[in-house]
Amino acid sequence: MRIRRPISPTYATPQEAIAYLASVCDGAVRRDGHGFAAEHVALGHDLSLRRRWRRRHRRKAARLIRYYRRQLERAGFDVHAVLTGKPARASRRSTSETIPQWAPDPARLHEQRFWNGRRWTSDTAPAGS
Repeated sequence: MRIRRPISPTYATPQEAIAYLASVCDGAVRRDGHGFAAEHVALGHDLSLRRRWRRRHRRKAARLIRYYRRQLERAGFDVHAVLTGKPARASRRSTSETIPQWAPDPARLHEQRFWNGRRWTSDTAPAGS
């Protein structure tokens, strides 16, 4: 039996980082600074839809995560922890930042996006949901 690790705000997987990038992607990263650039759109969305990654998929995802490091860091991801698989240590200050909640999407691509207390997730919703 496979034990599933709960999604924690202090730890994110490469799949979660790619899913976040795909969720803010409108194909115009140069215009608005969010999502994949045109040359990475197909690969990024393909990776975000795959349930299982092979070694080559993990390598491609790691390259994308390094390339979009600043964008992921602005969204609250610890890129080093995502790439190494080691959770970041939470400081006292960061543990009390905010409570998990739905909030206006900072990328302004959706009405609402879920803030899990440490970073923005790929979960989106229309206003009033």
